[in-house]
Amino acid sequence: MNKMTFLKAAGILMTGLLVFTMFGGTAQAANGNKPMVTSHTYKNVKELKYPQVKNLSSKSLQNKINNDFKRYIEQSYQDYLKNKKGGEQHGYQTAYQTSFEVKYLNDKKLSIQTANYVYSGGAHGNTAVRSFNYDLKAKKRVYLTDVLNKKSKVEKTRNYIYDYIRKHQDIFFPDVKKKDIVLGKNTAFYFTKDGIAIVFQQYDVAPYAAGNPVVHVPKSVFQ
Repeated sequence: MNKMTFLKAAGILMTGLLVFTMFGGTAQAANGNKPMVTSHTYKNVKELKYPQVKNLSSKSLQNKINNDFKRYIEQSYQDYLKNKKGGEQHGYQTAYQTSFEVKYLNDKKLSIQTANYVYSGGAHGNTAVRSFNYDLKAKKRVYLTDVLNKKSKVEKTRNYIYDYIRKHQDIFFPDVKKKDIVLGKNTAFYFTKDGIAIVFQQYDVAPYAAGNPVVHVPKSVFQ
């Protein structure tokens, strides 16, 4: 190979590397965007906030998750109108507010907890929580019964929570029994770095002042 041929070949190689770096690098950056959760207001009602996700590698899963939250906020809106109408008809103050918190998020799992606060007169309002958990790799929603998918796992987890409650009597009711610890499909929970966290509704196992108590359960307990 003479000098001129060598220089031409080297130029072609460098051009190819430059194109690969420019376009290949850009594509990798675009595809490497981390999953994100954004906040939205429903029908311009400032009290009604709901989440939407973006940058998921699976657009079908992203659409499914976003549709889950759209259905959630649509139902919340109907409850908001019903509560407001009841107050207007019977002459009492009302309040209705939705909020959410991203409890866990990486490229494998997503946990979002919603909270609906309702006041319909009386001494105070009440807050109900729901959990939305997803396995981003398996591309599906995950319920507590998918994690505790055996009777033995349920019992080990219930025993662990019961022991925790007994050790924290300053938070929970003193007469909580194991049967009061319901671990079913609709039990609120979220993923943690080393396991899951069980979230109780108000008055389930603790007085109103305790809000929605949370018990963290290490993966080693139920695996």
